[in-house]
Amino acid sequence: MRVLFTAVAGRPHLFPLVPLAWACRAAGHEVRLASAPSAAEIIVHTGLPAVVIGSGPRQSPEDRADLVRSVYGQPPWPRDWPALVTRLDDGQRDLLARLGRYLVTAADAMADGLISFARQWKPDVIVHDAITYAGEVAAQKLDIPNVKHNFGTATQPRLHTVPEYAALFHRHHTIPRTAATATIDPTPHSMRFPTLAEPVLDMRYVPYNGSGTVPRWLAGPSPRPRVCVTWGHTAPDALGESAVDPYRMVIDALAPMDVDIVVVTTAAQLDELGALPTRVRTAPSAPLHLVLPHCDAIVQQGGDGTTLTAAVAGIPQLAITCKPDAEIAPGRLCAVGAGIHLYYQHLRSDPRCERVVRDAVSTLLADSGIGAAAGRLRAEIEEMPPPAELVATIEKLG
Repeated sequence: MRVLFTAVAGRPHLFPLVPLAWACRAAGHEVRLASAPSAAEIIVHTGLPAVVIGSGPRQSPEDRADLVRSVYGQPPWPRDWPALVTRLDDGQRDLLARLGRYLVTAADAMADGLISFARQWKPDVIVHDAITYAGEVAAQKLDIPNVKHNFGTATQPRLHTVPEYAALFHRHHTIPRTAATATIDPTPHSMRFPTLAEPVLDMRYVPYNGSGTVPRWLAGPSPRPRVCVTWGHTAPDALGESAVDPYRMVIDALAPMDVDIVVVTTAAQLDELGALPTRVRTAPSAPLHLVLPHCDAIVQQGGDGTTLTAAVAGIPQLAITCKPDAEIAPGRLCAVGAGIHLYYQHLRSDPRCERVVRDAVSTLLADSGIGAAAGRLRAEIEEMPPPAELVATIEKLG
């Protein structure tokens, strides 16, 4: 069987596909992972065969900057807003529609290349990231099954209700495919929205954060609790130098505590952070899933991949978010009692912001209830079927 995996050119969307793609390959199936040129090096490092198609979204620098300002300029949205879209105001709904149009633009830039490759390679199934609509278009055009692969709680709500979504299919002389043949969800049941029921195939979240090694100094015991601080890839890519502001605030807030601070970041972000306090150790580009088993808590930006990777490690989490989609996973994490959620929109104007962060981390380390909830969440994830068990289901679809 041939399985074509595809996602937009971003780590948060490519990385969740890797464990299932490798499971298919280990079972003897032919696999390809297709994305835009900017993702080529990322895919090559996964060890999977890469297919370079299309381009990034066709958007002017001015339009992109304006969209970034709109997303990161939002005040906090209503808690669990994907399940309560009616609570959003007109401006918030307009932003969702704008994001939907942006996703259609990204799909349009990939669709021709994906269809062309699929016609030549003849896959039996297309597995696509939940917001990679080019996968839906190609599957509909070639009349083959498509499997939507959710990347976490922020997968909801669907944004393809904009008119441009249907127009994307019409440009390729086919009708919209709004329902996937099957949907895979790696989010544990306790973190899902009960009001957003959708038939899904459960799959255990297996963290993949890139290749690398555990820093030697991290593998040994520590006399103090270790707190990991990380900020993901999305904000630095979108905000540039200003992305380090909340990152630096957290590090300075934790510096007076009797903890060891482990900063997981890229070399470029590390340069932007400047001189660091004495008790900070850095792990540039170390895969998060290799670092967290050696830590007692994490402070992070609210990304689905980061949240679920920490959940697999069974450690308490503090999420400090800056934008609406990043608020979703931390909200669900708090709902199960495994973490604390703070809004950077509030912290940046609070003269006590560093004390607030210190108090939150102290609570994570001392509150046995949060630790127990994090342990229960880990156990729940471990009970879900691993990617290898879903391969047989995909075989039946093809």
